[in-house]
Amino acid sequence: MGKPLVSVVIPAYNEAENIERTVASLLDQTMPRSEYEIVVVDNNSTDSTWEVIGRLPVRGVKQPLQGTGLAKQKGMEEAAGIYILNADADVFYPREWVYRMSKPLIDDNKIACVFSKHRFLPEKGYSNTKLFVLRKMRDVMVYLKSFRRPWLNCYGMSMGYRRDQALSVGFDPRNYRGEDGRLAYDLTRFGRIRMVNAPIYTHVRTLKQDGNMLQVIVKRIKRELPNLMTNLSRQEEHDTKSSLNARGTLKNKAEK
Repeated sequence: MGKPLVSVVIPAYNEAENIERTVASLLDQTMPRSEYEIVVVDNNSTDSTWEVIGRLPVRGVKQPLQGTGLAKQKGMEEAAGIYILNADADVFYPREWVYRMSKPLIDDNKIACVFSKHRFLPEKGYSNTKLFVLRKMRDVMVYLKSFRRPWLNCYGMSMGYRRDQALSVGFDPRNYRGEDGRLAYDLTRFGRIRMVNAPIYTHVRTLKQDGNMLQVIVKRIKRELPNLMTNLSRQEEHDTKSSLNARGTLKNKAEK
């Protein structure tokens, strides 16, 4: 097998129950298997994640330093591909995902970063109808952010860029949330950010942290409303490695 064109990098922390399903979806892609590799980074897991990785047809890498950004940085450094696609360990990826995400980067050197939307898989209490309402609310925010602050739409569960450019700026080494938006912001020095029509599917476990569906919607409205007008203004230039959050405003508290 020659050098791959694309490297799919997956950080994994205590994902022994999920990583096999995710990898299975990434092995069943329309892009020829010889053109992409899968790199899974065990980020100091305390369960059997590393043992599971060893049974899969992927490249396993260890990053004992805790932090999603550090895990992605390690995976990017170990990757062999020209293009990097970031994925999560508990997500289902449709068969066209690798091809659709990498194609804009391959075809247009003025595109520095790509991302796609995610959709939640329904469960009891989180019906398709309720999730549809949430998705439409999120679509509005994605649309507004795309004008002046497109990097705020970039999440590591579905994001892509060129390896050499990303290595030149690097992930934020601190164990804060928002490392993907920071990297995407830094990549805009090389080109623009583009949304790709390649939706992915994830479980509602992150939603459950906020309670039932009504509580989820209320909390997201409260969180996004104060930023509504801010998202329409151009963000001041800032150093992503010293700013305290993805917006780069030192006034705000660091995300836990």
